[in-house]
Amino acid sequence: MLLYDREYEADEKGGRRFGPVPPVSRDTSSYELADIVDFFRRHAKLILITALTGTLLATIITLSLTKIYTASSTLVFDRNDIRPYEAVIELQKQERDKSAMETEMDLIKSREFLGFVVDDLNLMEDPYFNARLSADTQQDASSFWGWRWSPRKAQAGPRRVTAGQNVHRPTTLDPVNRDRVITKLAAAISADRKGESLAMTIYVQHPLALYAAEIANGVAADYVVWSTQMKELAAHATVDTLRTQAKDLVQSIAKKEREIADFTMRSDLTFDPRDDVLRARTEQLNQQFILARVDEAGAWAKYNEAKNILSKTGIDSAGRVMTSDLLGSLRTEQGRLERGRAQLASKFGKNHPQVVEVDAELASNRQVIEGEINRILQELENDAKVATVRVQKFQEEVGRLQKQMQDRNLDEIRRRELERDLLTEQKRYDAVVLRLGTLDPEKDEIKATARIASFAEVPIDPSFPKPGLLIPIGGLASLLLGMVGAMAVEAADGRVRTARTLEAIVNQPNYLSIPDLTATLKPDQTLYRSILADPRSPFARSMRSLCLGWKSQDASKVVMFCSPSANEGKTTCAVGMATVAALNGLRSVILDMDPGPTGATTMIGAPQRPFNLDLVADGATDLTSISAQAPDFPFVHVLTSRLTLQDQERIFGELRRHFDLIIVDTPAADNDDDAIWLASHVDAVFVVAAAERTYEKNLLDLVERLTTSRARIIGSILNFAGIYRPKPMWKSPRDWLRNRFDSWRRTDNLGLQVRRS
Repeated sequence: MLLYDREYEADEKGGRRFGPVPPVSRDTSSYELADIVDFFRRHAKLILITALTGTLLATIITLSLTKIYTASSTLVFDRNDIRPYEAVIELQKQERDKSAMETEMDLIKSREFLGFVVDDLNLMEDPYFNARLSADTQQDASSFWGWRWSPRKAQAGPRRVTAGQNVHRPTTLDPVNRDRVITKLAAAISADRKGESLAMTIYVQHPLALYAAEIANGVAADYVVWSTQMKELAAHATVDTLRTQAKDLVQSIAKKEREIADFTMRSDLTFDPRDDVLRARTEQLNQQFILARVDEAGAWAKYNEAKNILSKTGIDSAGRVMTSDLLGSLRTEQGRLERGRAQLASKFGKNHPQVVEVDAELASNRQVIEGEINRILQELENDAKVATVRVQKFQEEVGRLQKQMQDRNLDEIRRRELERDLLTEQKRYDAVVLRLGTLDPEKDEIKATARIASFAEVPIDPSFPKPGLLIPIGGLASLLLGMVGAMAVEAADGRVRTARTLEAIVNQPNYLSIPDLTATLKPDQTLYRSILADPRSPFARSMRSLCLGWKSQDASKVVMFCSPSANEGKTTCAVGMATVAALNGLRSVILDMDPGPTGATTMIGAPQRPFNLDLVADGATDLTSISAQAPDFPFVHVLTSRLTLQDQERIFGELRRHFDLIIVDTPAADNDDDAIWLASHVDAVFVVAAAERTYEKNLLDLVERLTTSRARIIGSILNFAGIYRPKPMWKSPRDWLRNRFDSWRRTDNLGLQVRRS
């Protein structure tokens, strides 16, 4: 039994109040295996019902679907694709590659070919493809294929296509419905190949196995016929195009020859350079023009020289550049007169009449010489001017001839251009004629590029639906849907389920998680009775753990239990803790502030005795004597009281003086606020929540109100946290061996402790 100096504690801790402790952060984002198992346990019904319902629906739908059979036939294509209509020789025998095979598969899915198949196989009369036909028009397989499904064109082989003939879509009274049949056939046909193989497999789906096989054979045969006809049409179209081109080229060649002849005639062009008079005349005028330029330069040089000498030295020196018979005789006469004057002047003097007569003759002779010189100078100038005019005329003539030569050159260029165009048209005509000579579809046989390598086998098992695949997929999808629904329900449900969530809301550790111990009780037995009957019962061990946790909190005496709502096990925990504390030697008392059918007083079977605080304070009576005790276990005391605003300090002081543990059982927070205002006067507060009963909103509201009142919340308790399952007997030896093995790993002695003295 633990003993305390109650008088000393009452003096030291009587007025002491604890504020809220710092919150403890909890990580709620991680989940353990137990949380996942608990999640599946809670929503097992929803998941199982959804999975079973979905599996049942998948089974019903799968069994009610129309069975579809798939048949396949195989085509093999030649490696060398012969194309006689190609213009390039390298492309006429080109090898098939992957891209060519992909193109062939696209052609099989083309609406042009599928229309060919619909018309050839008369699929307009099949109710599966033609939705407008009633199902009762379909006949049995033996007669149905004989008159409707036979590929007539495939049996007859490729037809000969005459020149200019095209393949037209056959006229039908319902073209819109025919397009729908083609669309339905496109959905029922698929083609596939493997790797670089030249073999292509055609798959056809149909509700009747025999029809699926026959349609697959018909599609393969029709494709051989259709592709051959398309090649024949291409060859005939090429021949027609080449003949049209040849005709057009002949007309173009004749037209260009006429243009060249007319242009040559209009332009006065000659094909022989020796017959070109204009060119010869131009060369001659060039030579004469050069000579005229030389003469002009010489004439002007003589004139300029004579003029310069005459202006500088006078007429006495003009004879060096000017010569004439008259000028020579005049100069001789001048010399004779000058000699005679000289003789007369020396003999008679200067004033003699004979001398004067000779001077007059000399002056007359000089005038005549000067006139002659001017005449000669004028004649030189005239000759120079004549030469200049001649040069100008030659220059004009040469320019005119050069302009004509330029025009002739342009005409020559145009003529050569026309000749080149003519030569090009002739070469094109030769190429077209050469192709026409090598391409003759009327005589050459165009071979099919594909052949049927494997005919379709009548399928036995349907390809759709496959119950062995669809039903498990439906069940798996339903299971996933059930899990998603359970997650949605879990997210929408705001109740506390795990201790981790409770810790996150209270911000304090969870002291205890008490499972549902109803299965461990005997008939007409309560949890309080189970502690009295067996101190080692599961509930007793839980309460003992709670007491140990309480003792670690600074030896607090006044402990209050509160819960957001009623029926969450708050009173049961209070009575159980008080009972276990009393069993371990502590004087414990329960302050029942919620007397009633579910209160602590009623639970332990004690009578309700309201006490008078004044008698206790005056020392007239003792709390132990006025408190009620359980008849089955008299060590637990119960006080029934509704505290007022003035007496809680005196009551708690007296209770601390006489008892080791005071447990306050308050009403639920949603019914009364006593737990809120009383929380600041107690030493410790335990928040009790019931798993899957307490709502997070109510619990959070309670914690916020307690925190506002500066309550010292030391932890939380989670009630009904799962179902209590006792350990099977066969697990005990296994646990014992496991513990021994762990001990051996730690101490290396298999758990054997050696006592040494």
